[in-house]
Amino acid sequence: MAVRLDYVLKETGSNLVRNLTLTLASLLTVAIALAFVAVSFLIGTGINQSFLGLRSDVQMFVYMNPGATADQIDSVSKNLQSNPQVESVKFLDKEKTYAEFKRLFADQPDFVESINPEELPQSFRVKPTSTDADVVSAVGTEFENMTGVYRVEYAEEYARQVQKSLSTLNSWVRLFGVALIFVSVLLIFNTIRTAVFARRREIEVMRLVGASNWFIRLPFMTEGMVQGLLGALAAAGLTWGFDALWKRNFVNQVSFELLNQIKWTGGDLWKAVIMILVVGAVTGAVGSGIAVGRYLRV
Repeated sequence: MAVRLDYVLKETGSNLVRNLTLTLASLLTVAIALAFVAVSFLIGTGINQSFLGLRSDVQMFVYMNPGATADQIDSVSKNLQSNPQVESVKFLDKEKTYAEFKRLFADQPDFVESINPEELPQSFRVKPTSTDADVVSAVGTEFENMTGVYRVEYAEEYARQVQKSLSTLNSWVRLFGVALIFVSVLLIFNTIRTAVFARRREIEVMRLVGASNWFIRLPFMTEGMVQGLLGALAAAGLTWGFDALWKRNFVNQVSFELLNQIKWTGGDLWKAVIMILVVGAVTGAVGSGIAVGRYLRV
């Protein structure tokens, strides 16, 4: 028995309208489940971006001896600029160092007055290309042994902590995202299975009159896909609403120093929306096909 497109569309539409209460319950379940998936994806992306910002703050300071010659300073500068592990270099002479010193200790004027600018060491502020703690440590050790260098300071422990925290966070976010998708799939499947169970008599009658399995299955799969897509569209609306509320209430708000660092781009938002649309459609179609298959067995 051939399957006509107009028959599939007609059956899908009539079934959705005929079982309106169950259809609305399915859409609500799908929308809530997929909205949670999208929100978790956005928050995970925002947390990851905030940690990338922390990683970019890892810097190294190369302090020169007070009596370092111009040739020694120039040698260190050239080596830093030619080093492939160094992204950028900023030199602070005595004048700039003193200005920075005054800024840092602006609330202690007596202490600032007691310091002679000539006593402050000139330094290089270095930003490594990598935030890997071992790479930063190796670069620091290399320049510590150069002539004219007093000492090299870098937040090695900070770099290691950021590296460890980012790795742990990414693992938890991925695990949580997979768990949410799994739960969403189960919710969608169970909702569709309930809808198919309510129409098991209709399926039995169609089998008795000689309808093929695909003739019976296809309208249900199309209906499941439509329900999944409609639920995903509702979830997309909820996700956009969450995005607007989050950016208005938390991003760039001084009163929420921790939360205002958790942000994502418009591209990330579209990725979340596309992801839930695909999950909704595929889960709806496959879930319906599996659920109705139970009543097609001889």
